[in-house]
Amino acid sequence: MKLKNMFVKFAAAAIVCAITGGIAAPVQVSAADKIKGSEVLVIGDSFLALSKEITKRLEENAKKAGILDANDHFKDNSVSGTMLNGGISPTIPTQYKNGVNAGTIKYVIMDGGGNDCMMGSVDGAASSFKTLIKQMESDGIVKLFYLFYPDAQGSLAGTLNPNLTRLRPIIQETVTNSTSPKGYFLDLRPAFDGKYSQYILSDGIHPTTAGSVAAADAIWAEMQKVNFFGSDSPTIKYGDYNNDGNIDALDFAGLKQYLINAGGSYNKVLDLNADNAVDAIDFAIMKKYLLGIIDKLPSN
Repeated sequence: MKLKNMFVKFAAAAIVCAITGGIAAPVQVSAADKIKGSEVLVIGDSFLALSKEITKRLEENAKKAGILDANDHFKDNSVSGTMLNGGISPTIPTQYKNGVNAGTIKYVIMDGGGNDCMMGSVDGAASSFKTLIKQMESDGIVKLFYLFYPDAQGSLAGTLNPNLTRLRPIIQETVTNSTSPKGYFLDLRPAFDGKYSQYILSDGIHPTTAGSVAAADAIWAEMQKVNFFGSDSPTIKYGDYNNDGNIDALDFAGLKQYLINAGGSYNKVLDLNADNAVDAIDFAIMKKYLLGIIDKLPSN
């Protein structure tokens, strides 16, 4: 044990002996909320739809994280060849509409605009997406994750990439400025950089199996970073009564004073056994924590 930690423990123990009570708590990192696969809608074009491997990998990651049941699946309405603005049916907005009409949707994962860019319809794609995101707001979608393509390769690069370069910042700005639904944008180019020969098929635009896995894992890493499937409520650091980032003798003394003066009020930070009350039991738990008898909070 490091000397600093030993000092904190011994100092806390001294106070415990002096006033026979206690409180404590390290950072409480709440587990991601359980989700229903039917409430997650995947829409887009062939980058997602050709093999469906990106969706499958995302489901695998969600199951490993314990937020998606083993036999559950996302609702994947993505269709190859589709566009944001016009084109073959069902268009990406129609994929969305079909998903919402079939049941409650909270989360949307999507790409879109690649085929629009191939057709030279950058402005049409941008306009159609802005209309779509307004519809999502009206429908009460909670969160939106937009993945944008890596660079096209081979013969398509010269004509497609300039249009993708035009559309990318427009989509990114629209997504990141959206608060209802809360929008998240991921540019996949960094995940593919230096590995295009492994990650992109000979057609120059679609991912290989390895590319699909790399894309899905990059998406999942970003989802974890932003807590995409979790609550946006702030993380509680149980026991840190003075909010200085540490759980120590000062918080212990603060809990003692709180119990004397609180007059029946409730402070969740001090509810160390998560029973919706702050009382002598929490005081005893703090003592155990500071003495090293328990090592995490809340404890019950």
